[in-house]
Amino acid sequence: MAPPQSRKHGSRESDRERRRILVMREFLRRGFDAQLADRITQGYDILVGQPGDQRLRKVQAKTVRNQPWYVTQADFAAGHAVPVTIYVLLGSTEASTPVRYFIAPDAAVASQLYVPANGNWPTNGFMSLKALAPYENAWHSIFPNTARGKRKPK
Repeated sequence: MAPPQSRKHGSRESDRERRRILVMREFLRRGFDAQLADRITQGYDILVGQPGDQRLRKVQAKTVRNQPWYVTQADFAAGHAVPVTIYVLLGSTEASTPVRYFIAPDAAVASQLYVPANGNWPTNGFMSLKALAPYENAWHSIFPNTARGKRKPK
């Protein structure tokens, strides 16, 4: 029997799963109902709902250690199945600052999608921290037309 291989980091799949769980736990901590979607689903990672509501909303979570976020252009097309994306900035492994969450309606940030002009990016692009900054901790964006989703006047 071969000795177990020591690895500094887990596999890419287990990292992805840990990051999905991190976002799901944040939803639960904030009082939402949340459930991880099956691994074979396309375009969304978590199902989220409000307590007592029968409806669940699909959300996609994108996590990075350092910005920008690598995105698919089709995610910003009109009629896409997932209207809100959770962008998570983890920071470096030695970071002492907390994880940052940006909850952005895809339609609102679509114009900020950066696609390099060299022609080598026909389906993908980048989303910058500057584009997402107004949506930091904007959890109300998930359910915009409900009592929980309404913002308090300033």
